[in-house]
Amino acid sequence: MLIKNIRLAIRQLSKNKVFSFVNVIGLALSMVACLLIYKYVGFERSFDQYHSGADNIYRIYRVEANEDPNDGVASVFSGMKIPLEEGLPEISHVARFASYDVIFQSFAFTNKNDDNQFVTYNVPKGFFADHDALQIIDLDWKEGSASTSSLENPNEMIISEKYAQLFFGDNPALGKVLYFKNLGVDFKVTGVFKDLPENTHMPFEILCSMKSLPTSWNIDNIYNWGNFYTYVKAIDGTSPEVLETKINDLFVGIEGAWFHDEGLTMKLQNIQDIHLTSHHSYEIQANGNKETVSFLSIIGVFIMVIAWVNYINLSSSKLVDRAKEVGIRKVMGGFKRQLVSQFLVESLTMNFIAIILSLTLLQLTRGFFQGLIGIPIDFFGSAALISTLGFIGLFTLGSVLFGLYPALLFSNQKVSVVLNGKSKVSKSGLLFRRGLTLFQYAIALILIVGTLAVKKQLSFMQNQSLGMNIDRTLVVKKPFMEMESRASSKAAFMNGVRQMSDVKGISASSEIPGYEISRMRWIALGPGADDKALYAKDVAIDEHFTDLYEIDILYGRSFEQGFADSASVVLSHQTAKELLGEENLADWIGKTIFYETIPYRLIGILNDISQESLKVNIKPHIYTKVNRDKFYSIKLNTDDMSEAVERVQTVFNSSFATSHFDYFFLDEYYDRQYKADRLFGQIFSFFAILAIVITSLGLFGLSLYNISQRSREIGIRKILGAPVKHIFYLLTREYVLLILLASIVAVPIGYFFVDKWLLNFSNHINISTSLLLLPIMLMFVLTLVTICYQVVKAIRTNPAETLRYE
Repeated sequence: MLIKNIRLAIRQLSKNKVFSFVNVIGLALSMVACLLIYKYVGFERSFDQYHSGADNIYRIYRVEANEDPNDGVASVFSGMKIPLEEGLPEISHVARFASYDVIFQSFAFTNKNDDNQFVTYNVPKGFFADHDALQIIDLDWKEGSASTSSLENPNEMIISEKYAQLFFGDNPALGKVLYFKNLGVDFKVTGVFKDLPENTHMPFEILCSMKSLPTSWNIDNIYNWGNFYTYVKAIDGTSPEVLETKINDLFVGIEGAWFHDEGLTMKLQNIQDIHLTSHHSYEIQANGNKETVSFLSIIGVFIMVIAWVNYINLSSSKLVDRAKEVGIRKVMGGFKRQLVSQFLVESLTMNFIAIILSLTLLQLTRGFFQGLIGIPIDFFGSAALISTLGFIGLFTLGSVLFGLYPALLFSNQKVSVVLNGKSKVSKSGLLFRRGLTLFQYAIALILIVGTLAVKKQLSFMQNQSLGMNIDRTLVVKKPFMEMESRASSKAAFMNGVRQMSDVKGISASSEIPGYEISRMRWIALGPGADDKALYAKDVAIDEHFTDLYEIDILYGRSFEQGFADSASVVLSHQTAKELLGEENLADWIGKTIFYETIPYRLIGILNDISQESLKVNIKPHIYTKVNRDKFYSIKLNTDDMSEAVERVQTVFNSSFATSHFDYFFLDEYYDRQYKADRLFGQIFSFFAILAIVITSLGLFGLSLYNISQRSREIGIRKILGAPVKHIFYLLTREYVLLILLASIVAVPIGYFFVDKWLLNFSNHINISTSLLLLPIMLMFVLTLVTICYQVVKAIRTNPAETLRYE
């Protein structure tokens, strides 16, 4: 019986090629979209779930008094480790991670290779970590293990398989040493781990023991260094809320733990929640967005439903054509369950073809889709096969459920009616089909509104003035050096670069645009506790900084050669307005204000710059001329960037003979802040276009059938003298009304979602009337383009051809 139904299904699909094509392509495209969204959403939600006991692993972060718990700072203070270990039995392990770039400017290691040549690699992702880190996070070991590898002693390290290959080739790395230039010591390799999976919020290539840092820094006992990411592993059954309270109570009365008295509170977040829900200051890397993932999940469901709606619409529209088939089968003794099973087999056959087509398409274009959604894609690997089969099963179940409606619709036809040629779609059935079309239009309109808003916001951010010029700016990280040799080497490097013909200028500073500034200082009108004060980001610059970055000076001047500016300060416009008021700012130039409690002379006020992404508000900045620079910014005036970099490197190597050259271009570095937003934009746009294409396919098939059913009516109207424009209006009126009704539903919903998404940006576009009306106009055009050919063809057909059988 099943084989017979499959044969009938294939015959029926072959007989109705257009309808079969529309359904199969629509279902295949929808499955492609849903599988990709399913993979992306699954990947985003899988971060850090591979750690054993992940439910008990928490990161400690801090929030200030009256600050939103969702804000705050991701890192805490180095001195918290020992009290946490000794004072809370609920905690089994504590580990601190300190990113190398808060300690050293580069993380370069050197090794002598098999050819007796020294090879140096700068490791862009590395941390200093406590030994307990190996008991908290899970690593897949190639050499060593969690129990034998060590970060317990000074100058010990573990490295990734990738860097073990770079440094040692195919030779074992365990027990070998790498020379760490910044400290001038050898580090012993105690373990090699396989490269970390991409679904981790803390990617690293090297971990060095925390005890390698100089003992004079006293990091275990101080509470004024807040750049340590601190993780705890609690014993089973520990309530995070109770543990959080105990952590805050623990530091009351501990000498030096000032933060409790200042209203600073410690919070816990589970390691599995960090990627999607944590957006604190100084995150290890840019995290994902839970709302974005949820929104894409909804789009996936909508795309699938649109394809199934196409199937219902097209199948039920053929009720009149297949009514006599149903009637004859009933007369010949066919039972209702047999008819239902036949139509369900047709549905399953069509979906099976769509599944094969979609999986083939995904496999052939996997590289393109990996670039589109920014994650590795695997549907048939050992780890992914079960989830892929599960999704196919879910897809098939949905197909069966949505295929039930046309199956029951066909099987419920009365024999006496259909054999007399009086079968027709009921009024309720017609309303239901129109309702489904209305639903499709509404979803398409919402997606078009969203796509236009995302594109417009991304364009807005890219075209907004940053208040400075970062083009053609090469940034070189200053190497870690002892104080006695620092000044002469710096002068030699800067003078050498300045003499290059393809360099416009060079400047040294503690921060660069796009870098999240951690140093904060008080700037005040007086030294007393009651004097008006402002907590601002502190940037050390030299006399060339403002000219190199073309930052406008609003009042006074910036630092200049020939002036004794060591006790002078320059404020950003935002700082000046908040501290001094918005009126008569020029009158403050030359007056004394206080940097912490030290009197400084205010010499200038600069225009605000977008130090960080436009997603955040411009924050107060203060500029001082202090020798604590970490970056050299070099403005180039050549098109041959690679040659310029080589020449700068030559000067660097001669000035810093024992250091590693580490550089990047500032525009690329700054632009990385928008990587996640651009990725979301391209993913959203692609799936929105796909949904619109599927909707258009269904509209094409439905209009083709509707117009063919009315061909004789059109012929009669033409014979009776109906003008062409009247017939055109008659055939398109229903679709126009459906678009208008869909707009009433879709525009408010689209506005709501766009407005909610734009709240993620401090600087964003306004939702204009044109943004809401343009999608409606596009949908009108899209609909007319989809059905216009068929309408014109029906109008131009000779009435004699459509009425010859009457």
